[in-house]
Amino acid sequence: MSTSVANEPIRRTWPTMAAAEMIDWKRGGWTGSLNGWVRREIREHFRENPVARRARYSMGLRVLHRIFDNASFLWFVALYAAFAVVTGLAEIAVAAYAPRWLPDWSGNDIKQFLTNVTSYLISAQVSALGVVSIAIGLVTIIAQRENASTDVQVYYHESLSFGLVASSIALLTVMCAQLLWPIQFAVHQFGYGTTLLFFKALLTAAHVGWILLNLTGLAHFVATTLAFVQQTARERQRERYTANVVVPVEMKKRLREQLFLMAGPEFVKAACPQPTSDGKDATVYLGNDFSGAGTVDIPLQSRKGAVLVDVRMELMRWAVCRWLKRSIATRDGREERVGGLTQEPLLLFPPRLDDAPQPEKGLCRRRGGVPLTRIERLAIRYAFKFRRMRREH
Repeated sequence: MSTSVANEPIRRTWPTMAAAEMIDWKRGGWTGSLNGWVRREIREHFRENPVARRARYSMGLRVLHRIFDNASFLWFVALYAAFAVVTGLAEIAVAAYAPRWLPDWSGNDIKQFLTNVTSYLISAQVSALGVVSIAIGLVTIIAQRENASTDVQVYYHESLSFGLVASSIALLTVMCAQLLWPIQFAVHQFGYGTTLLFFKALLTAAHVGWILLNLTGLAHFVATTLAFVQQTARERQRERYTANVVVPVEMKKRLREQLFLMAGPEFVKAACPQPTSDGKDATVYLGNDFSGAGTVDIPLQSRKGAVLVDVRMELMRWAVCRWLKRSIATRDGREERVGGLTQEPLLLFPPRLDDAPQPEKGLCRRRGGVPLTRIERLAIRYAFKFRRMRREH
């Protein structure tokens, strides 16, 4: 089944693109995001492919993977810290302008209740971490006996183990720190805030919600761990991992690369549906500079660690087609060379997907044709999206 899942998306995807006369970049949103186009294509594949649909995660499991897969200890702590700061600012604002809007929660009984709840939550979270450590040890022993190192990698992803441990330790750290209520203490130390306990109760409710999320992840973790001891269950885990991780990643890689390379000729076809009478058409290429052909028309500033992650193709199409039509409509579109030969309008975009660009090659190179206008340059600059490369966990 895993082979069927891996091969079926490619059979479905390439004919769709090859048969289309023009690429509908609006499928990637109003800016024609290349990544958005690819994500939509993959989603449609999983909706229409019965083999992939059977191995697809359920909605609840997709939500858990979205939360835990790419999260880290620092991410969880930073998210909670932002929430706690907003809560502190809200306490200052409400105490200053609308103190009677809050419930009249005060007194030692409520303080003791909140302290007891935090103590119970810490105990529960420590116990949950103990279960996780024992389960991972069990899986390691099984893997060593059966030489199943690949299955262990699949297990780590399917069980949410990395994200679950990070979330659990982050929650323990937060709750231990909040025994002293540092933000509320600072608010009252500077003469702001209120004696009511509403905001402390709000933060405690966030702790309860967080531990319930961790326990939900723990339930899935335990079920995955218990299933790991069975060979048939490991086969199902491999199939699900293939359908939900390997195939989407491979599809995304191939589709992005093909669409990126097809975009230049597609722009020419959109701007000039009919070939010129002499058969010499303008040329546009993305991801290639043909050994430095032309001159830099749009420079590119160096950004350490940045790579090209997306291209907004609707903006590119608008700017490039506008330039193509103006270049073809004027005789300046051809520049004489030695021997009486001519150079047709040529536009090149050297940056490549997922690669660090080379600033000396520029963002756009031009040979022949009319100069790009200021608005065309702005559109092209905004169309290319660079971002620092994220390290894999």
